[in-house]
Amino acid sequence: MSETTNSNYLTAVFLGSTAFVFLNFGLPIRADDLGITAFGIGGMYAVFTGTMLLVRPVVGFCLDRFGRRWFFTFAFVFYTVSMFVMAYSTSIVDFYLARFLLGIGASLMWVSARTIVVDLNQKNGRGMAMGKLTTTSVRGAMIGGMFGFTLLGFMPMQQAWVIAFLGYSFMALLALVWSILKIEETSPVQLAPSDTLPRPKLEWTPELRKVLFVVFLSAFASALIEPIYLLFLKNKFDLNVLTLAVAFLPAGLVHAILPKYSGQWSDKWGRAPIIAIGVAFAGIISISLPFFTSIIFVATAYIFFAMGWAMASPAEDALVADMAPDALRGTIIGAKEAAAGIGAACGPLLGGYIYDNWEHHVVFIVNGILLIIAAILAYWWFADYQAPEHA
Repeated sequence: MSETTNSNYLTAVFLGSTAFVFLNFGLPIRADDLGITAFGIGGMYAVFTGTMLLVRPVVGFCLDRFGRRWFFTFAFVFYTVSMFVMAYSTSIVDFYLARFLLGIGASLMWVSARTIVVDLNQKNGRGMAMGKLTTTSVRGAMIGGMFGFTLLGFMPMQQAWVIAFLGYSFMALLALVWSILKIEETSPVQLAPSDTLPRPKLEWTPELRKVLFVVFLSAFASALIEPIYLLFLKNKFDLNVLTLAVAFLPAGLVHAILPKYSGQWSDKWGRAPIIAIGVAFAGIISISLPFFTSIIFVATAYIFFAMGWAMASPAEDALVADMAPDALRGTIIGAKEAAAGIGAACGPLLGGYIYDNWEHHVVFIVNGILLIIAAILAYWWFADYQAPEHA
């Protein structure tokens, strides 16, 4: 069942991820064109991440009690509806509604998908498997992004936005149908006889609390610049969204290829060194980004920024998974996603406020310093960590 189930759920993730490059590039620009402030744009990201903050722990708990299959499948109902709403959004209320629905769908899909990865892979292969999940999602997002940006080459932003998101809604509907037909249950609790696998209580060990703090801090730091990064570059270099997308295509390719290998490195050399190197690298690049005077230099630097995150993300996911007993995989992964959600919900609002009221480069410097601190803590706390026997 392992190989078939692995291929099937990755196909669904690929289909469900097609909107995200175009959404991440286009949303700040589209909202800015409609007269929405940077703080309001930050609110759109905060609604999305705040929703995930509330929903992810519940999803994780339910996965351990009721299995993975239908929660993963139901994610694409919310994806389908949210993309349809996004297509016709013209006010901040419309965008907030679409982001709220997308937050529920993303919570269902990502907590379920990462839990399925842990179900299907032993400790010494989880890093590579987490990396493969990331690369599959990024490849889907890049192909979907090419569709959206091609539309921008032939029509105004408003028309391209509507057609693109109707297309993404259709792709999410395909993911829903595929999941109903192809996804199998992977939960060891659901597959094992009821008396053979105990349900231990969640223990908030020092290691678990520390890794959740690192997850929170890195997510908070990254979210500071998420709503304003492209807006900053658009205004500084007077570029349209299509030109920006082309400039950052090489960085996207890095993120579509490297995670599979960096996850494998973490299986071989340990989680902490890979996390620390990747996050610190991203932090150093972030501090330098606003001081480049050419979009070519910025795009080149962003390749290295993407390399940093592509290294760290699979290793971070695998480190959390290593701490999870069989019967609590969903709960602990849900807790990890909630910690990321807290950081990602707070970061955009603060980042948007700093951007509106301070020198624009300040938010990049704060982002970089916090990422370097997160990298130091990750290595300090987990360089000698050994996963328990249940992993």
